[in-house]
Formats: sequence, structure tokens, C-alpha cells
Amino acid sequence: MHGSPLAPDLFAHQPPPRADGRLPITITHLEMVRADWTERGRAPDVAVQIEHVVAPTAAFYRELYDRVGRPWLWYERRLLSDTALQMLLDQPDHELHVARHDGDLVGYFELGGDELVFFGLTLPYIGRRIGPWLLDRAIERIFARGVTRIDLNTNTLDHPKALDTYRKAGFRPVRSESKELRDPRVLWPEVYRWPPK
Repeated sequence: MHGSPLAPDLFAHQPPPRADGRLPITITHLEMVRADWTERGRAPDVAVQIEHVVAPTAAFYRELYDRVGRPWLWYERRLLSDTALQMLLDQPDHELHVARHDGDLVGYFELGGDELVFFGLTLPYIGRRIGPWLLDRAIERIFARGVTRIDLNTNTLDHPKALDTYRKAGFRPVRSESKELRDPRVLWPEVYRWPPK
């Protein structure tokens, strides 16, 4: 459930479920080198603490992934068994950083190798200029790991300003691809409700 008064505008770009259960998307792959990074984020108007979660469990991760990703129809990690997910989380180059305000989940970012794997906020914190600031913290951290180039991707189901936000930070699109996914709103209609509420 989306549970946000912003829902009609934020999700208007997401197509309604199709009878065949397929969901067409376009994925944009981007990259950035340090010289192109433009720090944009002002400190948020609320105190946000970022914790590096050193040994996340699959259950802990699933809650984060669901709370941040469900509105944007993230679901691929939902398909993994607990064992497979835990193996991914235990990779030596994997990092999970969780942002909170007074204990409330603001969002998280996830790093793997030279990739910003996942990045997002919970709905109550969207539109409060926290996103660009948290993105700066993610970029800062991944460059501190010694990488020379950061990779990430976004798709046409994500926040309508996601691609623009990444470009303004200094990422440049390098390629795009069209795919058809299995629509999670058809696979799990009790979880991914439609229309957004």
C-alpha cells in the first residue's frame, strides 16, 4: 500500500496492470567518475542518521526492501530464497547503509563492487530534499571504497524525478534497454495494490 497523499502524482507514470501479467519497462544504465560529481544536497531540515549495517540478516533486509521499494514495484529480491539473499548480503564487497530520523526509516542505499545497487526513500520523506543529500552520502561512501567509476541503473517505474536527480549529481546515461517483467501487481495483488492508495 502506498499510503501517501502524493500518490496520484507520484505514480501516474506507472501503467496499469495488463491481463497478460507483463510489465514493459525501459532501464537506463548510468555511470559517473569522481571529476563529474556535483554535490547538490543541502543538509535536510530534520536530523538524519546514517548507519552502516555491517551484518544484515535476510529478514532485516526484506523489510527495508519492501518499505522503500514496494511503491516503485521493486520485486526481484523477493524472488530469492532466504539462503540466496543471505549469500548476497554476506558478499565481502556488499554494504548496506540505513538512514533514520528519530528511529523512523527514512531510506537506504546499498553498494556492491563499483555499483550503487539500490537507493531510495520511504514515502513520508520524499519531497523534503533528503534524496539529493542522501545520494551525496552514497556517492561519497562508494568513492571512499577506492572505485574510479560508479555504475547504477534506474527504470521507468521509479520516482519520476529519479533519472534527473542522478544526472544532476553527475551521472551520465551510457545505454538503455527495454524489457518486459512479470508484473508484481499480478503476481502478488494483495501486496502490490492497484491503483495506488
